Amino acid sequence: MKKNSYHSGKSNFALRINLIMFMLVAVELIVIFTVSTRLLLSKNSEVISNIMLASDEKVLKNSVDNIIRDIENTKELLKKEGKSDSEIKNVIRKQLYAKVHLNEYENGRYIWVNEIIDYNGGDGYAIRLMHPNLPDTEGEKLSTNTTDEHGNKPYQEELDLVNRSGSGFYRYFFKELHSDKVTEKMTYCRLYREYNWVICEGENLSSIREYETIQRRYLLPYVFRTNLIMMIAALIVTMITVGLFSRKYNSILVEKNRELGMLVYRDHLTGLYNRGGLIAHLDDYCSSYDRNEMTGVFIDLDDFKLINDLYGHAAGDAALRDLAEYLVFAFPGCLIGRTGGDEFCVIIRNKSPEDCAKIILDALTEDRKFEFDGKMIRYTISGGYADFPSQASDRETLMKQMDSALYAAKTTGKHTVLHFKSDMMNISRDYMGFNVRSMVTGLPGAVLIYQAEGDERILFANDDLVRLFECKNHREFLEYTHSSFRHIVHPDDYIEVEQSIRDQILHEKNSSDPLKSTFDDYVEYRILTKNGNVRNVIDIGRMVHDEHFGDIFYVFIQDKEKLKKHE
Repeated sequence: MKKNSYHSGKSNFALRINLIMFMLVAVELIVIFTVSTRLLLSKNSEVISNIMLASDEKVLKNSVDNIIRDIENTKELLKKEGKSDSEIKNVIRKQLYAKVHLNEYENGRYIWVNEIIDYNGGDGYAIRLMHPNLPDTEGEKLSTNTTDEHGNKPYQEELDLVNRSGSGFYRYFFKELHSDKVTEKMTYCRLYREYNWVICEGENLSSIREYETIQRRYLLPYVFRTNLIMMIAALIVTMITVGLFSRKYNSILVEKNRELGMLVYRDHLTGLYNRGGLIAHLDDYCSSYDRNEMTGVFIDLDDFKLINDLYGHAAGDAALRDLAEYLVFAFPGCLIGRTGGDEFCVIIRNKSPEDCAKIILDALTEDRKFEFDGKMIRYTISGGYADFPSQASDRETLMKQMDSALYAAKTTGKHTVLHFKSDMMNISRDYMGFNVRSMVTGLPGAVLIYQAEGDERILFANDDLVRLFECKNHREFLEYTHSSFRHIVHPDDYIEVEQSIRDQILHEKNSSDPLKSTFDDYVEYRILTKNGNVRNVIDIGRMVHDEHFGDIFYVFIQDKEKLKKHE
């Protein structure tokens, strides 16, 4: 009995020892695998981040280098036309200003230009020549003593780079517009020595930091699940089994890395290839041994800014997703990407230029509409396409030709698709920077736009109209007129004026061509200014139908007394 008790106690002691040893081994394995998991995730994040940084650096450098190349090409072309150096510089500055202020990029990217006055630095060493985010500061002098949010001197670093090698990368920290959030920006700068211009393009690095977080979250379950299997296997079977599971673990990690690598080349909003992914595939197509026929088309969503302004940026995103889904449907089996903003690209392979032209025209001439927040929003598409290798011998030339064809289409009006022709390369793009507000500011008179129905809401009024009513600014003008045409007209004249306008419009509708879509009117009436002065004015109006606002009036108003002075 005592012997049995002894053996029983020894057995229990051994069991306790084995249990303790098992727990120690288990804890050791947990610590080892936890540390190794974190090290692997950290190393993996570092590798992916470096890949993304290298890709972004290449995009920034290529973009700035392309600008320099375009400047040189334009100079050669204008020299052949007999332009003087000052005329050439003026044309190039206008073209670059339009590009800087109109192009839209992802991840907070934009281009700006500084003009160096003194290569030794100091206060006033350069002038801010062009800046899309801070247009009000254009023309201001810069100082190499200026510091960023972390105390660095980005202008000094930029000047050192261009003095030393003419170009290079640097980073700085700044507060985002309308926010106290501090963001790190990576910038590539290059000096165009002939004009003393430093052309820069920068990109926020916040997207890469966010991607690292997403990547860790994405990999973590797979890594921990695999490690758990490996730990249990290590406690049950031999080290050979542990080795087999380690190889399984590595294969899973490699596959997930491959999937994450593909995400680098995808547009997060539409799921299509982003610009980098599309260019990578297109480079492969153009450099392949067979060099089969293909046609590329750049596609632009007409009036995209208007959709954002009227319905909000969420509606703009919905429009981009709708267009992306439609392109996948309309161009099955084709390479499709979003190249930036509201611009897309489709590459059709292994078809003749004639077949591609028919496919493109059939797909892009269709009006599009989608429902958002209970509203039906309509939009149209413009496009420009070119052929490879019959028109372009390489990828860069093909994209330039597509871009020129798209710009040519936009100059003819929205909802247009054009095939590239050589003379499109010479189309001036200066007008693209000329907006409606600039135009109405220069008109010799007051301009008013208002809705024809309902409360006759005012949609637009230029500065001349504000001054005609003796108001200090637009806000005061809209408050005084209650944002309505009925308060533009003198109260004693309103009923008569309103009836006269409607009678004239009705008469034109009854007597004009049934296909006519615009109707004119002419009235004279009095207005009562904010200061209590009565003025007699002439009102020349035209009613048109707008797809977003319904029937609206475009009105040109002139003070009769001023007209008499010029008679």
